[in-house]
Formats: sequence, structure tokens, C-alpha cells
Amino acid sequence: MSSNVIYSWKPFGLTMKVPVWILCLHWLIWTISLSEAIDINCCQNGTTWIDGRNCSDGSKVRLVCPHGFYKLHGSGDNEKFKVVETDDGAMLVESNSYSPIPQDSFCVLPGENVDTPSAFVCFEEVYMEDPPLWNSILFFVLSMISAIFLIITLAVYLILPELREIQDKAMMAAVSSLAVSYIILCIQNMKEYGNDEMTLCVALAFILYYSFLSAFCWLNVVAFNIWRTVWFKTFIISDKVLFPIYCVLGWFVPSCFLISALSTHYIQGSHLKPHFGEHRCWFNGTSEIWAFFYGPIAFLLALNIIYLGLTSWRLWHEYREFNGNKLRALRFKCLLYVKLMLVMGITWVFEILSFAAGAQHWYWIPTDALNTLQGFIIFLLLVVTRKRVRKLLAKKKPCGIVFPKSWIAYEDEECEIVLPEELELSQQG
Repeated sequence: MSSNVIYSWKPFGLTMKVPVWILCLHWLIWTISLSEAIDINCCQNGTTWIDGRNCSDGSKVRLVCPHGFYKLHGSGDNEKFKVVETDDGAMLVESNSYSPIPQDSFCVLPGENVDTPSAFVCFEEVYMEDPPLWNSILFFVLSMISAIFLIITLAVYLILPELREIQDKAMMAAVSSLAVSYIILCIQNMKEYGNDEMTLCVALAFILYYSFLSAFCWLNVVAFNIWRTVWFKTFIISDKVLFPIYCVLGWFVPSCFLISALSTHYIQGSHLKPHFGEHRCWFNGTSEIWAFFYGPIAFLLALNIIYLGLTSWRLWHEYREFNGNKLRALRFKCLLYVKLMLVMGITWVFEILSFAAGAQHWYWIPTDALNTLQGFIIFLLLVVTRKRVRKLLAKKKPCGIVFPKSWIAYEDEECEIVLPEELELSQQG
């Protein structure tokens, strides 16, 4: 066909004879104009996204989502996407979906990685199934109960100077970290965070992450300390020097994990990130939570099992040279912390199983509730069932509180003798 064939074109009712090449040029100009008119960037004027809905110039992400949005990272096999132009504007097509997403429901973040850009995509209403109100209220109340009983436990140990052994100090450090964790959980369950409040959401997530890791590191210190007490009659490092070392393990090691999480979260790139604040105020995705949280916790719990297993084996099979009272005291302490590790270990195993199953079924509610009540269970183990603590409370009467006198006569499983005057006091009144 000759290139100078003439077509009839009637814009605005006028008849014109236009060559084919002019029509092609017009089509090209119209296409370019359309491409320039379609702006799918999340931030305007070439600025980059920082976090939440914030861009680097102080403006907000231009995407408006009534039900919130999630982030496609573009690097994983299930998160790859492409943007195509249609007569109705730009469309985003995910690699694992046949339903294109319209232009008003997504925006692109080209500034993070040139080769693999990311995108924000609006949630559809059908996918935004928030937990019922009673569920949020339930876990808010349970978290509050745990936090209160952990604070009471900490207060009891602080007002009794007899409970200042290195083992008790390590245990109280773990309790204080757990108390912070449950206070943060209370705050998170108290309200929902909109896209404009992601900075607070992310900050709370990092505090929760650090406090949980710190609690498990201190529990590891507790297990190690009971192991070294049983296995070594004399330890080369004194308690005065040993406790600062424990503080490094309990506070500094979690700080290293926190710095790593902060760095990966805010440094741009396609590497593994926590993705706090994208779907919720916690980790987003299985890989992230295993790499940053469940993996380290599983390692620490495994070490605890080894320490307490070796300790139990030696106490019940080898240590015959100790006198009966000392052996009984060590066995009591070992059993006390074995129970504590079982409480922490089993509840977190259920937590991991619940996470793997999606935690959407009703039958996970009892296990999640048990996990949330850890603070109350720890109070029962460290205060209520520990006769030494109740005995000291009855003798000291802290804050003028009078406890049953019969507590004074309790036989202290952690002490070698019971003083006669204590028995006499218990029989008065």
C-alpha cells in the first residue's frame, strides 16, 4: 500500500484530506501526551517516600485509600508487577493475579530501587476484615492484666532486699522487659492506627521488638546462671563482675538486633526488611518475622532447654556430695525456672503455630489468650508459689500490708534451716 494514501478526517464537522504519515504523527503525539498526563508516582515533584504516608519534601502520599493500603515490593516472585496503559488510564497487574488494579487504587515508588520499583496498593473492602471489637477488648484487658501483675512482681522483689541474688536480679530484668512489652501491647490494642499515624505505629513496633528480645535474652541469662551454679563449685568470675557481663548479654545483644532492624527498615533497597507499619504495627510477612524475631527466640529457647536439661541431669543423677538441704534448694530453683521456661516456651510455640495458620480461626483464641496472660502466670510462679517470697512478705509487712502469720512458718525450700522464733511468731494471735 502506498504511503501517500489519503483518508477523510472530519474534526468538528469539517472535511479534510490528511496523509497517513500525519495521522501517525498525531497518534504518536497523543500517546506521548497521555503518558505524560498519567502520573502514577506516590510522591510528587520527584521526591521520595520516607515512611507511612510521608514524602521527603514533607508532603503526603497522593494515594487515597479508605481501607488502608499495602506495599508490593516488586522483588519477590509473588510481588512482581507491571504497569500498563489503557484507554481508562494506567493499570497495575500483579504477577499472581489476573485482575488489573485501576489507577486510582495504586501508586508507584520508583525512588527505592530503579530495577525493581515498589508500589502501594489500596485494600479492597472485602479483604479488610478487622477483628471484632470484643476480640480487641479481650486482648487489651488480658495484656493489661499481664502488665499489672508483672509490675507487682517487680515491686515485690524490689522491696525485699533478701531477693537481691544475681539470679533474682536477672529474673527481674526479664520481668521488667516483659512488663514493657505488655504495656506496648495494651497501647496497640487500644486503638487502630491510620495511615497518617504510621510514625507512632512503627516506633511502638520497634520498642515492642526490643523489649521482647531483651526478655528472652535475660531468661537465657537465668538458665545459664543456674547451670553454672550447679556445674561449677567455684566460678572463675565473681558475681560482682559477672552481673555487668550479664547486663551486656541482656541489654546490649537485643540492641544489636534492634540496630540491625532499624538499619534494614530505613535503608532503601530490595534487602529483607521488617516492614513495620505497612499492614500493622508489627512484622509483615513470614520471612521477616522468622529472620528478625522467631529465629532468634527459637535459638534462645533451644539454649535454655540445653542449660536446664544439663542442670536437671546433674542434680538428680550426679550431685550426691551436697548435703540434703543444699541439694533440695538447688533442685527447687531448677524446677522453678524449668516451669518458667515451659510457660514461656509452650506459649510461644502456640504463638508461632497461630501465626503460621493465620490466626483467623476461633480455636486459636484460647492459646493466644494464654500467651497474653504470661504476666499473670509468672506472678503465680515467682510470688504466689514461692514460699520464700511469701515468708518474707509476712515478716517485712511492706507498706503496712499485713499478710497471714502462718506464712512466717513456711519451710523455705531455698534455705537450709527454719529458725525456732519464726515458728513461735507464726503461732501467735
